Amino acid sequence: MVWSAVVILLFLIVLGICARKEEVPAECGASAVTKPFYRMAVYLLRWLQAQRQKGGRFEKTAERIFRKNTENIRLLDPAGDAQRQAQLQFVQKTGLCLLLLGVGVLFGLLLSYRESQDTELQDGSALMRRPYGKGSYTVELTADLGEGTEEVIQVPVQQRSYTEEELRDMLPAFETALEAAVLAKNESADHVCSDLDLKETLDGYPFSVTWEYSDHTLINRMGQLKEDIPSEGAVLTLKAKICCDDLEAEHQFSVMVWPRELQGAEKLRQSLEEALRLSDESSRDAEQYRLPMEVDGIEIVWREEKKSSLLVLLLLVLAAVAAVWWGKDNDLEKQVKERDAQMTEDYPEVISKLSLYIGAGMTVRLAWKKLAQEYLRKGEAPKKRYVYEEMVLALREMESGVSELQAYRHFAKRCRLQKYVKLVSLLEQNVKLGAKGFLESLRKETEDALEERRSRAKTLGEEAGTRLLVPMILMLAIVMVVIIVPAFVSI
Repeated sequence: MVWSAVVILLFLIVLGICARKEEVPAECGASAVTKPFYRMAVYLLRWLQAQRQKGGRFEKTAERIFRKNTENIRLLDPAGDAQRQAQLQFVQKTGLCLLLLGVGVLFGLLLSYRESQDTELQDGSALMRRPYGKGSYTVELTADLGEGTEEVIQVPVQQRSYTEEELRDMLPAFETALEAAVLAKNESADHVCSDLDLKETLDGYPFSVTWEYSDHTLINRMGQLKEDIPSEGAVLTLKAKICCDDLEAEHQFSVMVWPRELQGAEKLRQSLEEALRLSDESSRDAEQYRLPMEVDGIEIVWREEKKSSLLVLLLLVLAAVAAVWWGKDNDLEKQVKERDAQMTEDYPEVISKLSLYIGAGMTVRLAWKKLAQEYLRKGEAPKKRYVYEEMVLALREMESGVSELQAYRHFAKRCRLQKYVKLVSLLEQNVKLGAKGFLESLRKETEDALEERRSRAKTLGEEAGTRLLVPMILMLAIVMVVIIVPAFVSI
């Protein structure tokens, strides 16, 4: 594998030397890093083109590389130079591939070299054990048994164990370090006024420790001082049971435990609470509870912390304003969508009535007027029909002097729907070219509109059925639970 990487790297170096004089097209946008690799790609491009022209060994390969790309680029940009763009694409992608190949091979070789230096096998037959506490590891080795026989085997290497003599030699140093570690923040064993740290192990030593102590009323099993320590102090004897492999030893030492001494803010708070307690007890029969104005020589300024609802109220008001602002816009957009849906729904009715009236002998303008007047004669309709409102407006435009053709165009512009634009185009055709073929086109449009309405109704029905599927599944699950649970309970 290493030799393969070396061969690839040598190939790239030779290719770079051969391509050192090639010019990279400006369209490639080569940087200082990518430019050498783009030169290699240009060199390969020229070599492939020469193979195509001379009919060399790689002619078919070169043809396949460029033919499909050129065809695809011509489809995307018919007016451009497809062949030139295909060549630029080849240079860019090949240059980037060569860059990745070179960086990957170089990184792989460096990693392989590092791995070869970082080996566990020493002198061909020795494996280094890790120090105690660093854990064991497994190394994969290949055993050459001669005559072409090799065996790959996983060899577990346990961490180093100490001899009993070595353990006893390091035991005094461990006991001294353990006493210092147990004291934690306390300055000496004669004045222990903060929590002890009953460590079970120490870094650098292979021993494990379990603790026993003479008086459980002074500390807990975590080494924390309790509250009922005598004010004159008390002697606490600690016994450490030290173990490592087959070695067992005990180390006993004593400390003088004193009531916990509070420091900093904790001490000041306790003093303040005590001052408040004394002030309260001394003024139980008075009308006022006088707060202390000084504690431990520090002057106290009292203030009452009141929770204000103003911020919450302002936030709620702002949220309500935003909800109303955006809610109104959303309602308006929703209404516009409902208007468009209603006009789409009314289109088959409008065009069928126009077709009926025009087929009965009316002109387009008279048929339009009759539809608008029928809507107006209904008075207060249960629901406004937007398309008829637009038709009434168009009729009034015509009556006010606007040309019939212009009124129809205004109607289509206001409707904004393709269906009504198509209808108006048919009406414009009738106005400009006469009635020949108009009625047939109108009836054809009527049939298409009715068919589209049926298709839309079918789609809406399928969507409604799909929306009902989830509630039906939930109801089925409830029924199954009602039936199955009592059956299991009764078993």
